[in-house]
Amino acid sequence: MNKKFCGELHLKHLKAGLSILLCIAMIITFFQAHAQTGKIIYVPDNFPTIQAAVDAASSGTTIVVRDGTYRENIVVEEKRDLVIRSEHGPKNTVIYNTGETGDAYIIELIACKNIVLQGFTIVNDKDLLAHGIKIMSDNITIANNIIKGPNIGTAVTMDSSVETILQNNTFRETFNGIQIDRSSGFRITNNLIIGMNGYGINFRHNNHNNLVDHNIISSIQSTVPEIAGTGIIIDSDAYSEIIFNSIVGCQVGIKVNSPGDSIYLNQFIGNGKHISIQMANTTWNSSPLDYIYDGKKFHGRLGNYWDDYRGLDQNHDGVGDTPYKISEAQVDNYPLKELIKSYTIISSSTQTLTTTFTTSTTSPKTSTSTTQTITSTSSTP
Repeated sequence: MNKKFCGELHLKHLKAGLSILLCIAMIITFFQAHAQTGKIIYVPDNFPTIQAAVDAASSGTTIVVRDGTYRENIVVEEKRDLVIRSEHGPKNTVIYNTGETGDAYIIELIACKNIVLQGFTIVNDKDLLAHGIKIMSDNITIANNIIKGPNIGTAVTMDSSVETILQNNTFRETFNGIQIDRSSGFRITNNLIIGMNGYGINFRHNNHNNLVDHNIISSIQSTVPEIAGTGIIIDSDAYSEIIFNSIVGCQVGIKVNSPGDSIYLNQFIGNGKHISIQMANTTWNSSPLDYIYDGKKFHGRLGNYWDDYRGLDQNHDGVGDTPYKISEAQVDNYPLKELIKSYTIISSSTQTLTTTFTTSTTSPKTSTSTTQTITSTSSTP
């Protein structure tokens, strides 16, 4: 056989073999990469601490924390697409502060995106003050957690965060509840905030387009004049909605020092003062909507329930005939005669209107839902 021909044939086979090996290597690399996505790791089975599991986790990982007590302060930094959850809920999985200096955070989320933290009890049994969770990240979900105890300064601190959700948590007997700075597009929903010595929720600096709904804020008392045991402080906030909340037994229900917010379909019960206004151009009622009251369907605007409102309701539509005076310049023109549970709000298609949230920086909506999945577990201590 011609030597030149044999050499060319050998070269062709060599190239073909190399191509096959390269394809095999690419396939192996592909499957190795995708095997990391969506994998589940366990604490303490695979890693002895939550922090070690967080440090090792790649994007798409779920960290499942077994029942037990964990004494560690956790920093989640520059991570994406992680779920960190307890196996059996907050009653069985407790994280204790180990910080040696005051004002430590037990959990910090820094420069992250798409993180779910779910199903833990967070406490501080040290004499030094510590804080619960600090969020300086976007698209974070904090769900079904319990943060409690007098040695916790602020349960949750949110700073420069976009599209964060706080849902189904219990914040009990800490000094403050939730503090928010420079954040937008967030939702605080279905939380129990009770027994604080300072405030329940505090909108502080340059927040906008947020939704606070379906929370119970109760028994907020304080001897600090600037805070005055306030359920919700709205300061330097714009175009947010405060709806479907129960504010009960606080020294002050809501303190308003910000223009452009909407506060309606809330119930104010047993507060020393329902509303304190320093500066406001606030909307105190809904847009026109269909609702059912006392078995009959009506169309109109709905305001808030005030336990000291004494006006009549001569047409029996569930709305007072005279305004409720909030301040010299502010009134609720559509005060509710009964608690929120007496009203069923429906859309024009007679479907029950459920308040959901569009995760965007434009405004809270009543339309779509977030893409983050939350497993339902009880957070009641």
